[in-house]
Amino acid sequence: MSLASRRSIIPPGPEARDGPRLADAHDGFVVSPVHILQSGLHVLAEEGGEPQIEKYPGWFRLGFPLLASSMLWAAILWSVGLFG
Repeated sequence: MSLASRRSIIPPGPEARDGPRLADAHDGFVVSPVHILQSGLHVLAEEGGEPQIEKYPGWFRLGFPLLASSMLWAAILWSVGLFG
């Protein structure tokens, strides 16, 4: 008897009929890459994560790109001849 015909004889279990389900308390632990990553992240969450890096003030982080961009556009437009 081939494997394909054997599959048709065996009725599907409740998991196959109902689709995926949440794990219960009696289900065993399964080691997977996701579980390994999650346990590594859990350790970081308990330790407080990485130390906070001091950032530049908000006015500088917003103002510098806007000022630099406007200066570059002014130089481009001046070189094309729109300003003089």
